[in-house]
Amino acid sequence: MSIRTWLISFSPTTLTSAFSSVTLGTALAWYLNNRFNPIIYIITLAALLLAQAGVNLVHDYYDYLSGVDILYRAGGFAHRPNPIIDLGLRPSSVITVGYLFLTIAFLAGIYLFIIIGWPVLALALIGLLIGLGYSVPPLKFHYRGYGELLAAVAMGPLVTWGSYIVQTGIYTNLAPLIVGIPNGIFTLLILLGSGALEIDACRRVGKITLVLLIGLRNIKYVVYASIITMYLAIIISSILHYLPYTSLITLLLIPRTIKLARPLMFGDESEVKRRWRELRNLWAGPFSIRLLMLIIFIITMIVARVFSPLSV
Repeated sequence: MSIRTWLISFSPTTLTSAFSSVTLGTALAWYLNNRFNPIIYIITLAALLLAQAGVNLVHDYYDYLSGVDILYRAGGFAHRPNPIIDLGLRPSSVITVGYLFLTIAFLAGIYLFIIIGWPVLALALIGLLIGLGYSVPPLKFHYRGYGELLAAVAMGPLVTWGSYIVQTGIYTNLAPLIVGIPNGIFTLLILLGSGALEIDACRRVGKITLVLLIGLRNIKYVVYASIITMYLAIIISSILHYLPYTSLITLLLIPRTIKLARPLMFGDESEVKRRWRELRNLWAGPFSIRLLMLIIFIITMIVARVFSPLSV
C-alpha cells in the first residue's frame, strides 16, 4: 500500500484536535509565564499526533471487528474512510501500526517525565488509558455511552494542561484546564455528529454511544449546554486574565458553531437522517472553527504581550 493510503488511514483531519490543544497549551506557557522551549513543543506535538493517529487506527480496527462500520456503510453513509473497509489495509497491519504509534507516544511521555517530573507521567498514563480504553476490550468506553465525554476531556483540557506543564513545570495553574475546554467541546460535538450518523448501525451491534444512551430527542440539550459551556469558558478565561480581553472576538464564531450543530437540535430521528449531509458537515466543520479560534487566541496573545507585557 502507498504512503498516501496510510496517511489517509490516520484520519488527518482529526489530527487538528491534537495540534490545537498542544499549540494552545504551549502558547499559554509563553503568554502567562514567558516560557517556550521549541524542542519540547516539537516532541510533545509529535507524540500527541502519533497518539491520536494510533487511537484512530485502533478504534477503526475494533469498529470493523464489531461490524458497526460495515453496517454503517451498507446504509449508504460514510463520513470518513475506514482503513480496512475503504482503503484495503490488512486488519493485522492496522492494529499493529496503531499500537506502535501509541507505544512511541508513551515513550516520548517517559522522556518528558525524566525532564519535567512525575505529573507528565501521570498525564501520559491517563491519556494512554483513555486512548486504549476508548475501543479496546474490556473497557470499550465508546461502546458504553461515555467514550465521547472522556475523549472530550482528554483532547481538550488534559492535552492543553499537559502541554503547558511540560513547558513550565507548573501543574497547579488552572488556566490551561479552563482555556482548553472549547477544544474538548469541539471534540464532543464532532463525536455526537458521528454517533447520530451511525445510530442505526450502533443499535444493531449493541454499541451504546452517547447519542443512544441519552436518546436523539434529548441530544439537543447536550448540544445547547456544550456550546454555552464552550463560550462561557472563553469569557471566564478573559475575566481571569488567562486570555487577553481581545480574545472575546471568538464570540463572533457562535452563530457558525450553532449552524453546524443545528442538525442535532431537531430531536426527531427521521429529520436527523434526512439531514445526514449536514451532519457530515458537523463532523468536519468544527476542525476549521477550532483552528480559527486557535489563530485568534495566539494573535491576541502576541498583541497583548507586545503592547502590554506581563510581569513574569
